[in-house]
Amino acid sequence: MKYLVISDTHGFKNYLNRIVEKEEDIKNIIFLGDGLTDIMSFKAEHPEYNIISVAGNCDVNKAVSTKEIITIKNYRVFICHGDGYYVKMGLLPLRKACMDMNVDIALFGHTHRQYYEYYDGIYTFNPGSVMPSGNPFSCYGILDFTYEKPLFYHREI
Repeated sequence: MKYLVISDTHGFKNYLNRIVEKEEDIKNIIFLGDGLTDIMSFKAEHPEYNIISVAGNCDVNKAVSTKEIITIKNYRVFICHGDGYYVKMGLLPLRKACMDMNVDIALFGHTHRQYYEYYDGIYTFNPGSVMPSGNPFSCYGILDFTYEKPLFYHREI
C-alpha cells in the first residue's frame, strides 16, 4: 500500500493535479496542510481518492484538525503541519511529542524543505512543498508500505 504525502500547496492546485497524473496508481493521499481549499476541491472532483488531511497555519478552515494519529499496517503514524512543534527551529519538540504519543512515523510539512531521518525508533519525513519555495523544485513524497518496513521517497513534480 502506497500513499502520496503532499504539503504546502498554497493555491498551486494545478501541481496537485500533476502529481496524481504522474502517480496514477496511488489512490491514498496524506495532506499535511497549507492548502486545504486545494485538497478539498480535489477531493470533491475525485471521490475515488482516500484523503487524510490536517490544517496548516495558513489554512482558515478551523473545522479540520491540526494533527491526527492514524494506523497503517501496524504503524502508528502522526500527521501534522509542524508549526505547532516549531519545526523551523529544529525537531526536538516534534520528536518529544512523538515519543510521548508512542508513534512510529511522524509526517510534517511547514518548512517547505524535504527531510527524512530514522532516529531513536521514529521515522521522520517531510515531503517538501508543492510550491517551489525552500527547494529548487516543487516536490512531494511517497510512503510505501509494500514491504516489511516502510519506505520513504522524495519526488520532483
